Amino acid sequence: MDLQSIYHQCRRSVAYVTVETSDGSESIGTAFHIGQGYFVTAKHVVDKNQIIEVGITQPHNKLIEHHTAPLSEDERPRFLKTDLNPVLFESEVDDVAVFRAEECEGLPSIQLSSIHDMHQSEDLALLSNVLCIGYPPIPLTIHPFQVAVDATVSALITIKGSSYLSYVVSATARGGFSGGPIINSEGKAIGLVTDSLVRDSNAIETGFMACLSISAAADLALKCGWDPDEHEYYRDIESLVSIKLALASTARLNLHAHDLTLYVYDDGRDVYIEVSCFNEHDRDLAVRAFSSLCPLNVHQTENHSLLATPVDNPSPALLKQAGQAARDALCASGYSLVRERFTDGWGWA
Repeated sequence: MDLQSIYHQCRRSVAYVTVETSDGSESIGTAFHIGQGYFVTAKHVVDKNQIIEVGITQPHNKLIEHHTAPLSEDERPRFLKTDLNPVLFESEVDDVAVFRAEECEGLPSIQLSSIHDMHQSEDLALLSNVLCIGYPPIPLTIHPFQVAVDATVSALITIKGSSYLSYVVSATARGGFSGGPIINSEGKAIGLVTDSLVRDSNAIETGFMACLSISAAADLALKCGWDPDEHEYYRDIESLVSIKLALASTARLNLHAHDLTLYVYDDGRDVYIEVSCFNEHDRDLAVRAFSSLCPLNVHQTENHSLLATPVDNPSPALLKQAGQAARDALCASGYSLVRERFTDGWGWA
């Protein structure tokens, strides 16, 4: 789809959020509907602030031309009433929050990308086209106007202290965009606007627009009760353990590159472990550390990958502990952690 078509599809799901700050002044940010009444926004939009108003300004699905029929009741702009106080991400660094609104039946949602940070590709992300939608205040206006901006992904970064990736996009950073979705060419949100990266006290507009990966928002929303089906958002619970590690020289030059991966897959019936590394000694070290807690049968070693299954029928908790033991042994030998992800599998312990 072209960006204008994506905008027409997604605009109905984007709301402005006006808040009263702790000093009594009024501020504005953006939120977007992800389904079942759940909205994602930036944490700093609502943290320690009182929500005054949440409004949908573009609810219609028809294109307004010169001689279009009047809007029906379902297509009119509307205010939303929140029925859940914003839930803030626990980490101080990760700037995302979730709240829920009432009477959202029929309100479309923006689908979230299911590609978790664990599997995100820097090569595929950079220079890809994205759409940013939000409500930055426009001088000499007195109402919130929805603003849409096309941009490209300029960098894929890790902000100090965050366990999630962030995108740097080419759009000009402006207050009011905060919490707005960053949407890819498939019409899926890959991030949300969170910050302008500037030095010292320079103006916001001079900084890089930083957008937190949508993985952070999805993880928080799922904890809050958001329950999408697998067609709306794929949770990848089969990947019980995913760990990427890098040698010191690799990590110093590229924070996304890795020299060893360890995966534990559990599809509810079978469990298998895959360790990939071109260094056979390091691969064997990972297997020995894993086997110290969870003995393995090694089935095949092909090129740089080793495939194994547990000797017994270990619980997900034990498999995760064994994965952590392998990670720790490798880190003690000189590796650095690039990224890791653990899930609860199919829910049994």
